[in-house]
Amino acid sequence: MTAIVLAGHGSRAQEANAALGVLAHTLADDLGVRAYPAYLEMTEPAIPDALRRARADGADRIVVVPYFLSPGMHVRRDLVGIVDAARVELAIPIELADFLGAHPDVPRLLGDLARATLAVKAS
Repeated sequence: MTAIVLAGHGSRAQEANAALGVLAHTLADDLGVRAYPAYLEMTEPAIPDALRRARADGADRIVVVPYFLSPGMHVRRDLVGIVDAARVELAIPIELADFLGAHPDVPRLLGDLARATLAVKAS
């Protein structure tokens, strides 16, 4: 079974953390896999704990999807280190997807948001 760990930063604002959980649930439904929200800091579950949970639930392959907009240190250093350590600990394939902001549709999505806001303001 393949599982997805949706890895976000984590926030003191519980509504921000809950939003990542909703997104993980939507991904699970859309892709037909188990998906686990996980956080780098400030809240639980931590990313290593979510990876362990996915493995305990029967995952034999995990894809970590970084819910980050830019290639900062969390993406390039912290997540890479966590995934590398988990590969050794869990002894299964764990792949790290590119971060959200790298997707070519992000500029179009941002434009859609701007156009929608402009249309509301013009009404």
